[in-house]
Amino acid sequence: RSSSSEESTFVLFENQTNSPIKLYWLNYEGQKTAYRTLQPGRIHRQQTFVTHPWTFDNMDGDPENVVVDHKRIIFPKEEGDRRAILTRPTMRKWSPENHKKYFPKKFVDTTQSFLLCYRKLRKAHIEFLSSRTRRATNAGGSVGLGVFPIEIIERIIELAAPEVPYILPPDDANANAGASNDDDDDVVV
Repeated sequence: RSSSSEESTFVLFENQTNSPIKLYWLNYEGQKTAYRTLQPGRIHRQQTFVTHPWTFDNMDGDPENVVVDHKRIIFPKEEGDRRAILTRPTMRKWSPENHKKYFPKKFVDTTQSFLLCYRKLRKAHIEFLSSRTRRATNAGGSVGLGVFPIEIIERIIELAAPEVPYILPPDDANANAGASNDDDDDVVV
């Protein structure tokens, strides 16, 4: 939400997406106040105040599919580079380390079921390989999931992972301006 209107400044919004973007000022009650629709490739100079946050929506499809420096809310700068480059968010890359932290619960639960099946079949495959009888795995001769190494299973999960945008939370958007983020290695550029 906006606070005082004492320190005047401006923001140069630059739309580097392929869609029109609607600009909103977050007023004194924290509500969106529509300002301008910025067409693809266009730049708009918006007069504002240092303590007035701004947000933006994609007008085609997913309204939240636009960011400035991985943020959905920005605060104008008093001096220096005042450009706000509107882009599509980069996507998080799936890894076992960020699986539960960033990916949807439904995907996490489905993956857990998949891994339980894999472990059961992997155990059966290893037992078969160590048995002395070397009997056929099944009558049809098909290969089961258990024959694959875990690296292949992880690659299957990575390819099945939904796209999850890399967006900084609003609380961090102003507090971490200019600070590096430890999650940068989880981003697909």
